[in-house]
Amino acid sequence: MISLPEKYRSAHNLCFILHDIMTQIIVSGEKSDAFITEVKLSEEEIDLISDEEHIIDWLKKNDRINDKNQIISSTVLPAILSDMMHCIYEALSSASKGKMSVAYMLIRKPIQESLFVLEEMYLDRDTFVINLESNQSYLEPKITGGVKGHEKRITKLLDSLSFNGVLDPKYIAQLRYDKSSNDSFDGVCNKAMHLFTTSNSIKTEDLNMNFIFSGVKGLPSQWNYFYSRLPYLLFYIYLVVEHILERIAPTSEQYILDMMRRISAQFILANLDIEEQYATDENDKLVSSLSAWLCEHCAENDYPKPNISDLTKMAETGGFPKEAQESIDKRVASYGLVHEVV
Repeated sequence: MISLPEKYRSAHNLCFILHDIMTQIIVSGEKSDAFITEVKLSEEEIDLISDEEHIIDWLKKNDRINDKNQIISSTVLPAILSDMMHCIYEALSSASKGKMSVAYMLIRKPIQESLFVLEEMYLDRDTFVINLESNQSYLEPKITGGVKGHEKRITKLLDSLSFNGVLDPKYIAQLRYDKSSNDSFDGVCNKAMHLFTTSNSIKTEDLNMNFIFSGVKGLPSQWNYFYSRLPYLLFYIYLVVEHILERIAPTSEQYILDMMRRISAQFILANLDIEEQYATDENDKLVSSLSAWLCEHCAENDYPKPNISDLTKMAETGGFPKEAQESIDKRVASYGLVHEVV
């Protein structure tokens, strides 16, 4: 049985840290009823709702649009996020076993289609609901008009998140949708899904079938690309998810900082194992920004700059360098039902 080489383990763990944080959003949100919308109605209004009439229809008919849109978006978020996390989990599990064709097939839907829907939800909730109700074709990635259209949307979103400059909107669009680029999941995922591809940039070679004959010799390049690129996109997904949730059930600042410590520490560790030919300026910039933030964050809290051993502990527990375990346990316990880490 094929097992994941140690050199990819840090990146694999990073992907699972991001996956687990987002999965816990669903678990804790459901436990705390964060996805349930309370609609205040007078006794007269309650009497006017028939047993056969759906509350969504009644709210729409009576111009309670904000309540209606809040219910729909609060219902869609955990559903689509759950589906994304299932796909990502299975993709990572397949990758760890060398089943890279399966891994690339499974990762396509979350990074292209599901993430697009979350972006639309974040950028304009009310328009998102209108399209979901009556014009679902506007929730398909092809509606943007190509890679440039995606770049424009992502730029707007990153500006809103104050992460434009840390993450590169052009590169995110390229990784997800650019068939013509050698550095893109789109081409690799299409090859994984189809035995034969005819587009010039991903055309199947003569006397070949995509992925079928690559065998064990093809695994290093497939692993290298998968684990040097996926964390970048998962971090972006996490930012989008966390900020959508902020509108539904705001998370404590202490928790968000704890998660960012874990993510930042593991990003630094994973970056150390990326082969030079798979390194990118975009990922280096992200890691540099996270490293600078982490050092400043530790100093602001009167802790020293983390070394490699500190980074390993921080990625696992969220603990500061030299912080007592009792202090770490107390902080984690304080999160309660909201966003505990799995």
